[in-house]
Amino acid sequence: MAEQKDFVGRVVGAASQGAVGAVVAASLSAVTEPIVNSILVKRVPLSEAVKELDPERVKRFLQTTLATNFIKFPFFEATNVIMQGVDLPPTARGAVLGTVFCTTTLPITNYRFRKSMDLPITPSDLYQAYLPTVLRDILYGIVRNKVMTFMVGLNPARANTNLGRFINMFATVIAACVLSAPGNELRGYCLQPANKRQSMVDFFQPSKFVRSTSVGAIIMAISLGVGTLATPQVERLWATLRSYLKSNPISYLLIVLFAVSKVLDARRENAMLSAIASAPASKGQSADAKAKPRGS
Repeated sequence: MAEQKDFVGRVVGAASQGAVGAVVAASLSAVTEPIVNSILVKRVPLSEAVKELDPERVKRFLQTTLATNFIKFPFFEATNVIMQGVDLPPTARGAVLGTVFCTTTLPITNYRFRKSMDLPITPSDLYQAYLPTVLRDILYGIVRNKVMTFMVGLNPARANTNLGRFINMFATVIAACVLSAPGNELRGYCLQPANKRQSMVDFFQPSKFVRSTSVGAIIMAISLGVGTLATPQVERLWATLRSYLKSNPISYLLIVLFAVSKVLDARRENAMLSAIASAPASKGQSADAKAKPRGS
């Protein structure tokens, strides 16, 4: 039983790591991702990609990056911890992790990509480039598992410190992003607009590969590295909360009632906003109806 509770705590801690990483990555990606995607898909020079960026576009895209990251980052980190409890070889575990993650979140990934490129979004676009994306995520999952195990094994004592957690995660994510980058490049090739499609010779060039890979890898590494610093605090908070709820069972009922009240408040607020929004139109229609008899 204690082992099961510890497992739940580790899942919650991993999800919190992903949530913190999501905020950091969203803030950085709102500026850099449109640039990276322009380099990746359009294959334009860095200077030209920067010129295409404007503050209003960054502001709009920040809303997208926050929303999508809060789903993808915690989901991957929590699923990674869950898969560690599955009795499979590390390579098979990483492959399953990448496949599950890609299949579940690809619509979010493609939605975000098309928003960053100001492209139209249709249902048929949501699973575009599935095969190269799942290849990328499988490679990423395998490398994440193997490199993290290697990094922790180098110095187990350091792995329990904040600095050690950051270094281990930073190095692991850099390695995972770089080694899975061929799948990402193939994905970029498949995502090219039909009217601007480059040949394979023009598209796959070492200098372009380095440009499109390095920025994304650094953002991911910094984001998840910072996220690891929150994990121990969240795990301790979860243990304290769980202990309090166990000794005060009535707290479960209070939490449920609080959640229900928030849902009802949100519904009332939406109904009020809808009524306010429709009020001017109704008022205008009634005024027109009163005006007709006077004009006849």
